[in-house]
Amino acid sequence: MKKLLGILVLGLLFFSNANAMPKWIGKAIKVCRANQDIDLSMVWFYDNGSVEEKIDFSLKKGDYVTLNRRTNKDQKWYVASNNYFPAKNSSWAKLEVRGRYEKVRIKDFLIDCKKIKYLKVKYKSYTANSFNEIFNNKYSSKPVKLSGELYLPKKKGKFPVVYLQHGTANPKSLINFFQKVIDEMHKENIAVFVGDSYTNREKKLQGWRLGLASRTLDGLNVLNALSKHKNIDPNKIGITGYSYGGMVAFFTAYPKLLDLVTDGKQFAAYMPVYPGCDVIFKDMKLVNKPMLMLHAELDNYAPTIDCINYVKQLQENGNPVELKIYKGAHHGFITVKETKVFSDVGSFRYCKPGYVDDEGYWVYNDKEWKNMSELETVNAVYKECGRPGVRIGGTVEQQQQAVEDTVNFFKKHLK
Repeated sequence: MKKLLGILVLGLLFFSNANAMPKWIGKAIKVCRANQDIDLSMVWFYDNGSVEEKIDFSLKKGDYVTLNRRTNKDQKWYVASNNYFPAKNSSWAKLEVRGRYEKVRIKDFLIDCKKIKYLKVKYKSYTANSFNEIFNNKYSSKPVKLSGELYLPKKKGKFPVVYLQHGTANPKSLINFFQKVIDEMHKENIAVFVGDSYTNREKKLQGWRLGLASRTLDGLNVLNALSKHKNIDPNKIGITGYSYGGMVAFFTAYPKLLDLVTDGKQFAAYMPVYPGCDVIFKDMKLVNKPMLMLHAELDNYAPTIDCINYVKQLQENGNPVELKIYKGAHHGFITVKETKVFSDVGSFRYCKPGYVDDEGYWVYNDKEWKNMSELETVNAVYKECGRPGVRIGGTVEQQQQAVEDTVNFFKKHLK
């Protein structure tokens, strides 16, 4: 059986793992923890038994892995942040342990497996082709019913909550980082909500094909839904996101969008993580709420210099924004994996940054891209100035620092 892979070829968006999450990996039922560093290989076979592909990956001690059901067969699969593998080997998919002479079984290195407990929160959103549609209320004919996972502390009552928004990567592939954030937030009696812009959307609207306008609408509608939830303090809702999700985490701070979609409701604190700052709103005035941006010094996917310049402009316009740069880090540092160059993944780093104008269209690379959808604009711009080749990856230390910075920022501003 052939493995389903997805390679993204556009910049500005977060790189989803080279082993893109297949749609047949369904609901997570348990979360487990690795009790040791271990090197593994995922081996895929053709129907005739010959090896189609072998992918090496590793787990580090303390990493979280989920056990997920397969949607169309009676099978269970483990999902790590850097791969997925079957709970039981089959004739077409097999997990191997590398560098060990003795027999090692999954239960020897995955321990403390616990049932995942969360509340499903449903929210109605829309698929907008551009910010122009939002500004002119022309998106309401494209509704979509989405849902996310709300992880509450064990105590009863109303809690502050931090909303985690994925980028182009599937949220299932970020479980290791997300679970570490959840555990630490619960120690502070802060809930965590994991958004999902993909699962209930058709496949052709996932990955890079889902534009920023739609993702921003999702973020604003999450705010609407959480503000009404019986277990959430509506005045203490924070947002963070990663790459494309990081852009959502500052686009949802623009008063114009809040007035149009949330009746003026605001997040209490904002933390974008390695966002693309090459496309922003022309208006430099955000809501008067604290914002901390985390970025990677060596990011060549969402160039750091764009965010340095953007934060400076925001500060000059009176916005309470801070920027922290991770020295020696590359894009995607919340996921622990060896940094390497992906030659088939493109970026816009050779383009001239721009903005979304008052009509909701892009002005980018010294051109106006009028009367176009975002997808049409992205494709046209990439042909003009996009280039392939980006470096992705992160270390254990960088991931841990991101967890600590996330907890400390929201503990300060949501308690």
